[in-house]
Parts: sequence; structure tokens; C-alpha cells
Amino acid sequence: MPMPAPTVATSTGAEVEIAGSETIPSLFWDRVSRCGDRVAFREKRLGIWRETTWAEFGRTVRTCAYGLMDLGVQPGERVAILSEDRSEWFVSDLATLSVGAVTVGLYPSYGAAPCEHIVGEIEAKVWIVENQEQFDKAMQIRHALPSLEWIVVIDPKGLRHVEDPMVVTFEHMLDCGRKGEKAQPQQLDERMSAIRPDDTVTLIYSSGSTGRSKGIIHSHNSMIAGMRAAYYGAAHLGMNMTAEDEAIVYLPLGHMWERSMFVGYLLVGNIANFCESSETLFADLKEVAPTWLAGVPRVWEKLKAGVEIAVDDAVWLKRQVYRWGMLVGRRACRTKLAGRPVPWHTRLLRSLAEWIVLRKLRERVGLHRVAHAFSGAAPIAPEVLEFFLALGVPIREGYGQTETGLFVITPVDGVRPGKAGVPIPGVEYRVDGNGEILWKTPGLCLGYFKNLKANEEAFVDGFFRSGDLGTFDDDGYLQLTGRAADSFNTVGGRLVAPQNIENMLKASDYIMDAVVVGDGKPFLTALIVLDEETASHYAQTHGVPYSSFADLSRRSEIVRLIEAEVRGVNERWSDKEQVLDFRILKWELSRDEEELTPTMKVRRKYLCQRYNDLIDDMYSRG
Repeated sequence: MPMPAPTVATSTGAEVEIAGSETIPSLFWDRVSRCGDRVAFREKRLGIWRETTWAEFGRTVRTCAYGLMDLGVQPGERVAILSEDRSEWFVSDLATLSVGAVTVGLYPSYGAAPCEHIVGEIEAKVWIVENQEQFDKAMQIRHALPSLEWIVVIDPKGLRHVEDPMVVTFEHMLDCGRKGEKAQPQQLDERMSAIRPDDTVTLIYSSGSTGRSKGIIHSHNSMIAGMRAAYYGAAHLGMNMTAEDEAIVYLPLGHMWERSMFVGYLLVGNIANFCESSETLFADLKEVAPTWLAGVPRVWEKLKAGVEIAVDDAVWLKRQVYRWGMLVGRRACRTKLAGRPVPWHTRLLRSLAEWIVLRKLRERVGLHRVAHAFSGAAPIAPEVLEFFLALGVPIREGYGQTETGLFVITPVDGVRPGKAGVPIPGVEYRVDGNGEILWKTPGLCLGYFKNLKANEEAFVDGFFRSGDLGTFDDDGYLQLTGRAADSFNTVGGRLVAPQNIENMLKASDYIMDAVVVGDGKPFLTALIVLDEETASHYAQTHGVPYSSFADLSRRSEIVRLIEAEVRGVNERWSDKEQVLDFRILKWELSRDEEELTPTMKVRRKYLCQRYNDLIDDMYSRG
């Protein structure tokens, strides 16, 4: 297959302000002054939603900033935060930035070893941890962190007995902050006046799917310009966020998406709603009913499966009405996706289905107010896009990276399955001779922290090497074809990008994860992980007995079910790109076992090594 010739292009459109004099603290305090009595966020604690206004938010941030200064935090120093999503994360972040320091978020799923690597590399003086679980990690490794002076515990439940000069509670830090503000009321303003737009604001560590995680440096300018360009670009493509919009916060706040969205909240002033925990997302979604909702493909797949399980459990008549409604919805959306006008009789039936069943289904899962839905982090399967489009929730794909920010967005009424959208105005890109895309974006990072080699490899003439392979159609839509690092050649020389096949497999309601194998092999095989919820529901409704997840994965009825799903995917690929054998793993992949990154990406190389015996067995039988 011939390699594409190098190309370069620039997205055009509305003029975008790339840089300015603003900093994130200045944005925040301006928002506090303009929206004092308006709700800034809601947080669910012990089943009750509690509101916080911008004025209350500002007072707490100011107190926390004085508390950090009392602990000795100086401009340019790094403060680490290890916590699930909660208001104290936001408060600690903004307080850190307001004193001129740098926030470094750690994924709450991290074990002691990655925490030691990151907290040690950034030489954090202060480490804010959520609770006893995270505190135990800090205590386990603090001897290896010579720069660490303070461990601040947000929720000290179970730790009241701890007496350690290095350990203070979050509330104690606030108490010290109140005293500090009374003693030196101008100190914080002096700190903020010295902050410059080009100063480092955060280090966001990569997920580490292909190796050790790297600290990605962002400035106030790159974060603000990146989100402002994304919002301008979204508006240019027909989407506007206003202060009346509501979003739900559930992705890790140490991840680029939520970090960027928080800057978006400051730019727009809309309301953020904190889930009680990551496990309560779908329940909280029903109560919040957000107007904007973003998720990785796994979230949308789980939502789809949840709807279908609920329908399967309904009485016969409701099942038939649902199937009719979705059939009508699919007919309308397929016509629309094909670029043809929807006939009047189909529009009439679609309106009837909306009134009878589709609107009620959206209400059941909390999607009835969603004006804009997004999917990112990985390509989403066309079947999932079609399902939600038929349901009345058009999901628009977007594309971005931690190093670049969000910069490819699907226009309103422009959903094209298999394509990520179009670059927003102000973005430049190149496609090199190997098909890898290089980007220059308004939100481009400053580089990697303490990693000169990575900087030399990743940046070329101001462009960032994305590591993604892709093409652009005549309308400028980006189609990703795989990750350069994951693509491989079979023994016959066939170049395979496994992600696209894997995404189709994962579109099955019964498959949670799939890893396609075939590097240097005569044919493709796959390691498959069941979706426990849907597979167990199938077993219960089809009289398949099982005693555990491992037992379920071995049942012949389940193996035949997955075989049918694999066969359906194979029908859409050429003979050389079909999965000819598979094995179902006996447990779900785990971040604790290092099979998944904190952002739920599969560590392909590690997984293939760990399950090498299963892989060898498939090829020995072939």
C-alpha cells in the first residue's frame, strides 16, 4: 500500500484570539465579581445536592490560598492533588494558581508507585489527598520524597488518631488561612499581580498506555486560548454554551478534558454538577439532566446497554412499542446520514414515535435536556452513534490530545459515523509520508516536564506529532485510521490498525474490551472481555446457569454468543482483516493490575505479554 504524500493545511473561518493578558485566576475572580449570587456548582453529598454560589466559591478559594501560603507554597512550586472529583479539588486548584504555584492532579486510581514517580519528579512541597485510602499511599512513599513537607487530608474520617507533624487536615489549613488573611490582607493580591500569562499553570501527566507517563506543561495562555478557540469553533459550527447550561463532572479532574472544561466554566459561567462518585454517574445523570454531556465511548456504550436491558425487562407491549420507535428513529437517521431528505411520512412517524416512546426513554436515562452530546478520547462505533441519533440524542465526535487541547469538532447536523469532525479555525496540520498527522493548535502545550528527549521527538517546526494516523475527506472531516505505535504487519505483510476492528467489537452490548492480536502472525485473533452487566442479563434471561464471572466466561452459550458478535464484525472487513479466533478472559481488565491506564485505555503490550499463553494457544490451533 503506497504511503500518502506529505500535506499541509490550515483551517479557516472566524478569527480566533490566540493569546491575551488573562490568567486563570483573573478569569476566576472576574467571574466571582460578576456572578456572585449565581450558582457556580452543585455537589451531591450523602444523597443530597448542595449548591454553592460564585461568591461562596470565591471566599473559600481565597481562604485556601492563604492556607497554602501559610504552608510555605511559593510561586512556581508544584502542589499535588490526589482525589476523586469534589469541590475541594476545584478550590485547591484555584487557590494554588492564585498564589502563583502549579497544580498537578494525580488519578485517584494510581497506586503508590506512579504516585512516587510523579510527586517525586515535580518535587511537590504540599500534597493534598482526599481520604484515608489516598493518605495511606502518601504515607507509604513519603520517605522517598525529600521535597515533601506537608500532607493535607480533605476527609480525615478514620484518621483522627494520627499525630504527625507533616499531616494537617484541609479544615485546619483553612483555619490557618483565615488567620493569615487577617494578618496580611494584601498578600494574595500581591501574589496574583505577579502572575503572567506565559507562566506554567499545570502539569498534566499522560495516561502511560505506551510507557511511563510524562508531565505535559500547560501555561495560562495555552489553557485559556485553547478553550476559547474551542468555544469559538463550536459556535462557528452551530453550538453555543451559555451561563444557563449545566454540565456533569465525573471524569478525573487530573485529565485534560475536565481541566479544560473547568476553564470553560470560567469563560462562560455555566453550572457544574459533581457526581457523588464515578460509580453513581448513571443515577446522578437522571437527577441532573444536563444540557451538555461529554463522554468517552465506554460511557455511551454503557448507557446504550442500560437502555436495552431496561427494555428487555419491560412487559411485552412496552418492548414492542420501544422496538417500533427505535426502528422508525433508525430509518429517519439512516436516511439523514446518507444525505437524503427524510420523506414526509417518515418524519410523521418519527414525530409520533417521539411523542409515544423516545421522549420517555430519554427522560428515563437523564438525556431529555441534552442539547449537545460529545464523544472523544477514542473513535466511537457507528452502531452507537446511530442508536443515540435514533433516540434523539445526536452525539458529535471531537478530537484533541492532552498536548493540544480540543480542536476538531463535528458541526451541528453534521454527524458522520467514523469521522471525528473538522478542525476549528486557527488550526494548522500536516500529514507526513507515513500518514501521521502533525498539529499546531491554539492550545498547544509548552512541552514535556524534565524530558528533553520526548520534546525533541514530539515537536517538529512548532508542530506536534500526534502519533495518530488519519486522512481528511473533501469536506475537511478527519478520519482516524489508528495509532502509529499500535499498528502492525501480519506475516504476509498486511498493515493492520487494530483500533478500528476493536471499536467495532466493543460496539457489541456484550463486549467490554477487545484487543486484536496479529503482529508477525498469519491471521488476526482477539482477547475479549465480557460486559458483566449485559452478559449476566443474557444468561439470566436465557436460562444459562453460572456461579461467577469466570464461570460465565466459560459457558458454551456465552462463547457462541460472542462468536456470533465476532462473525458480525468480520462481515464488514476483508478476509485478511477478520478475527479468526478469540479467547474470553475470565475477569474484567483492571487498573490495579496495570492492564488499563487511569483513563481506561488498554495497555496493549503488557496485556499481550500477560496472556501470551492464550495467544499462543490460538495460533497453535490455527
